[in-house]
Amino acid sequence: MATLLVEIEDKKLKLFKELLQSLPFVKMREIYPNEDTDEQVISNIRQGIQEMRLVENGEQKSRSAREFLKDL
Repeated sequence: MATLLVEIEDKKLKLFKELLQSLPFVKMREIYPNEDTDEQVISNIRQGIQEMRLVENGEQKSRSAREFLKDL
């Protein structure tokens, strides 16, 4: 099965979604711009684990929870 990314003008989105839903061989899943994909989530977790290992090995300094919360 192939995956296709299509960008549609907002005013034509409803019509296009109805068209796709009428095709029995198409599976549709909406992805919102602010939503991370599964691959991005996995990549972020891997990066976090790598950083944690660097801190444990003394190769990188950690920061306090207070500093972390300031960044949010």
